[in-house]
Amino acid sequence: DILAEAYRRSRGPVANLDESYQVPDPNNPGAKTFYLFSAVVVERDAMAELRVGLRRIAGSTWWHTTAALQHAEGQRRTRDMLSFLADGFEACVIAHRIPVSVHDHTAEEARRACYRGLATDLTTEIPGEWAPVELIVLEERNTMNLRGKDKKNHNELVAEKLIPRNARLLQTSPEI
Repeated sequence: DILAEAYRRSRGPVANLDESYQVPDPNNPGAKTFYLFSAVVVERDAMAELRVGLRRIAGSTWWHTTAALQHAEGQRRTRDMLSFLADGFEACVIAHRIPVSVHDHTAEEARRACYRGLATDLTTEIPGEWAPVELIVLEERNTMNLRGKDKKNHNELVAEKLIPRNARLLQTSPEI
């Protein structure tokens, strides 16, 4: 499996990103907008145990929180997952949130800015706090064009020397 191989090749911590957002609503111009990327950062040696636990809770190798929250069983499993993550010493959640401009109807500009901020933070070592993340796992978007935008955004960070060359982006399905 491509994800297991990427984990195996990583030497440092891995960041699994998830997103949430609210785009401008023309029918509700005063509504708050936001784009949020959060990352669960896991040390490489804890990854196997973490995946086993998450798969047990999910009941499969596939998980998508938005879909799970649509029914009672999924809500229960989501709470169980959050509790499982909170119990471990190995997981760290880091988030980056920004407002979405009223002109950014698709939230692409906000997504780009949010990813840039989070990826920069994740790949920058903070002595005594965390080692730099080497692998960023992001849910693969549904079109080649959108996946290309995410790859371009990541590559620009490398070119601008805001993140190290060895920081890799893996776009994949929401598999555990």
